[in-house]
Amino acid sequence: MTRKEQQAIRDAEIVELIHKNTLRILEEIGIAFLSEHALELLRSKGVRVEGNRAYFTEQQVMDALAVAKKDFVVRARNSKYDVKMNTEDIYMTPGYGSPSVVETDGTVRPATFDDFLKLAVIVQQSEEFAINGGILAQPSDIDAEISAEAMVYATLCRSDKALFSVCGGKTQAENIMKMMRIVFDGDITEIPCTFNLISPLSPLGVTEATIDTIDICALNGQPLVIAPGNMAGATGPISLAGNVSQANAEFLGINVYGQMVRPGTPVVYGFASTVSDMKNMQASNASPGFVKEAKYGALMAKKYGLACRSGGGMSDASGLTAQAGVESAMSMFESFSEGANLMMHACGSLHSFNTVSFEKFLLDIETFTRMKYYFSDLPCDEDALAFDAIKEAIEDEGGVYITLDHTYERCRIDPWYHQVSVHTNTKGDPNQALYDSIHKRMDALLNSYECPALAPEKRAALDDIMRGLGMKDSDIAKV
Repeated sequence: MTRKEQQAIRDAEIVELIHKNTLRILEEIGIAFLSEHALELLRSKGVRVEGNRAYFTEQQVMDALAVAKKDFVVRARNSKYDVKMNTEDIYMTPGYGSPSVVETDGTVRPATFDDFLKLAVIVQQSEEFAINGGILAQPSDIDAEISAEAMVYATLCRSDKALFSVCGGKTQAENIMKMMRIVFDGDITEIPCTFNLISPLSPLGVTEATIDTIDICALNGQPLVIAPGNMAGATGPISLAGNVSQANAEFLGINVYGQMVRPGTPVVYGFASTVSDMKNMQASNASPGFVKEAKYGALMAKKYGLACRSGGGMSDASGLTAQAGVESAMSMFESFSEGANLMMHACGSLHSFNTVSFEKFLLDIETFTRMKYYFSDLPCDEDALAFDAIKEAIEDEGGVYITLDHTYERCRIDPWYHQVSVHTNTKGDPNQALYDSIHKRMDALLNSYECPALAPEKRAALDDIMRGLGMKDSDIAKV
């Protein structure tokens, strides 16, 4: 038996141990639902409730998994970008949630609405993305009360790709569903058209605002990306197996509730657990411990037959450094290795989600293309095996291949081509040469942007919603 086969057997054993431990957590410790109406629904469906804690049986957990919609299509404004959620295909999303932008010299500044709009355009113009949106950068100059709606509104207007929504609370969710009904012409309960990030209150809790978001998204037939983010040693046990078990319990318990709100609600296993740096108690989203947890989160999802969120392009570095490259590449390699169907935080993230770098954003896109090339099948048909080309080069061309028709015909098929990395000798600071290359690529993307068509009456209706929420006309005009 090979080492790889031995590891697969051991991984299957670990997955089963975590699954059984999870069921014990749900039955004996339970999950706190900080909402009376949620507790009442759970009681009415036969769930044992004591105080604000709900306790789930194995049957309840497995029944909810059975009824959850696992394979589904998230519709985009442009059907070219429809996203097929399943356990095989891989899609990446941009960084999510950073309140600040870091410049190449290490300067950190608050993110603005202009930054958000710029990132939305880069995503729209980059063919590697089928999904746009989320909190590309938290705009400090937009009223926090309407920032969720403002980001969704801006993404819908600036992009025709599938939408990663921004979850706040009840009011925000209702407003966003109203926008989606405008864009998709009415009832959307049978038209998944948003990704909605559902974050538990670790350890083993769910806030009222999160429950309200689940209710509204589920009742509107919209997918839930249930994403426990417990930190080993801080909001979860320090042992990785224990931390994964707790995260799995949070996912499974919340899924039971979501399926009780609306049976058949589409679900993604949105694992986001990480580890803590025990020297300073900060989240460490790029250590090997995080990557190892991400691996087993993905394996748990596959056990349940669910599409998963795993890995990404994570880094704890405070700037675009060699550390950032190593960490992001390791995280993204895990995503491809384990088949992360929804690769969140794939681009731009630094300093444990706290900052986004435009330069790293472009470099991470290129890293994605490297990984995609490496993990793709190797063509091995007769033409790719190239026997005739080898024979011709040796017998007729003196060992030279560049002049062959075979080379000419395949030179746009076989090689991987860089977008921003520098493959020539440079003078002066090599980092500056890289930055110059990145900025050239960024300018090309931004300058080639044309706003995708949106029916004038739909745009006007979206504008009216934002104006009614108090968004400034000057900010609406930017969109």
